[in-house]
Amino acid sequence: MRGVQGIVTTAPSGDSAEARELGERFGLRAEARDGRTLAALLREADGAPVLVLAARRADLYQDERAFRASVGMAFLRVLRARKGEVDPLAAAAGLHKGDRVLDATLGLGGDALVAAHATGERVLGLERNGVLAAFTQAGLRRLQKHGRDPGRLIDVQRADHRDFLRAQPDGSFDVVLLDPMFRSAGDAGPLFDLLRAHAEHAPLDPETLREARRVARRGVLVKDSASSIELGRLGLVPKLTRRSASIAFGWADSLVK
Repeated sequence: MRGVQGIVTTAPSGDSAEARELGERFGLRAEARDGRTLAALLREADGAPVLVLAARRADLYQDERAFRASVGMAFLRVLRARKGEVDPLAAAAGLHKGDRVLDATLGLGGDALVAAHATGERVLGLERNGVLAAFTQAGLRRLQKHGRDPGRLIDVQRADHRDFLRAQPDGSFDVVLLDPMFRSAGDAGPLFDLLRAHAEHAPLDPETLREARRVARRGVLVKDSASSIELGRLGLVPKLTRRSASIAFGWADSLVK
C-alpha cells in the first residue's frame, strides 16, 4: 500500500458505511477489517496512517503512535460559554447568533466548534490534508454532551483555503477565521504533533489575507502565538487575551463596501 495517503477502517463497534463515506470524501482508502487484527492491518498499511472508527471514538495510528480524535480544550471552552463566559475568540471576532463563519484553516476543529456554539449556525471548515480532515470529522461526530450539537453544525470540506477563497463571491461569509500553523512548536502536546505533521506550514501571505477580507462581510480574525511576529508582518495589531497569554488575535476589516 505504499503511496496511499491514508486508510480508514473500523473497530468491531464501528460502521463500515461511515468508513466508506469518509474515504470517498477525503481521499482515503476504506479497508474492511475482515477479521484482521489491528497489528496485522498496520503491518499491511506499510507506513500509511490508519484511522480506526469505533462507535464512540476514533483513533489514528501513524509512525508507531496512536492519536485519539479530540477537539482538545475547545470542549471546555464551549462548557464555559454555556455557563455565560465569553470565549476570547468569539469576542475578538464579534460573533453573534446567526453569523455565517468560514474556518479556513480547520485543523482539529476547536475554533470551529466554539464558533458554531456562538452563532448557532453551520460553520464551514476547510482542511487541505485528507487524513487530518477525516480525523477531525470523525472526532466531531463523537463529541459528547455539550459538544454534540455544535459539532453537528460543522461542515468539513477538503480544500486548499487559498483556492477556495479565490472562488468565492464578495461578502460570502460574515467572518473568516485564519489560524496559520504556529512557526514555533511550543509544548502543546501529542495532538499538535499530529497537526504539525499534516498541516500547512507556509506562513499566511498578504494576498490570501486580502482574499479573506474580500470574502468576509465584516472581517477576518487571524490567530497566532503571542510570541510570533506574524501578525505584525501582516500589518495587524496583536491583541492578547487574559485567558491565554500564549495566544494573540489580529483583526482585519472587510474590503467589501
